Amino acid sequence: MTTSGLEDILKAFFGGVIRMLTGKNFPQNVRALRMVAKEVLRKESPNVKTFDDLMLSLESKAKNSRTTRFWLDCLIKPVFIMMLFVRAEREAEWGLHLSAVAAMMPYFIAAWHINYARYGLHYLRSMEYLPAHV
Repeated sequence: MTTSGLEDILKAFFGGVIRMLTGKNFPQNVRALRMVAKEVLRKESPNVKTFDDLMLSLESKAKNSRTTRFWLDCLIKPVFIMMLFVRAEREAEWGLHLSAVAAMMPYFIAAWHINYARYGLHYLRSMEYLPAHV
């Protein structure tokens, strides 16, 4: 992602934050990545009514363009997962939390975060066996 220009955009808008892409300053990262995703999707916004329509439109465009595939896989989908996780934590939605963690697993494995992947899978499997009413 360092040669994609994302770092330059974030430095321009959030000038004092040098280590944003390394995982520091989480609330500011969420704000910045939401802003970037919103700007990337601005042209798609008037044409879609639901989230499923948006994803279908993006997937069809990603089949024809490697650049679109890159931005979809490396920015848009992870930002949506992050927003889903933050929403689940704020609203205390247990099912949404588990689905967000499950959606994060392929990214942990691809980014070579072995401990997150290993213990995340263990966490998901152990949470499946909890009774419905605790």
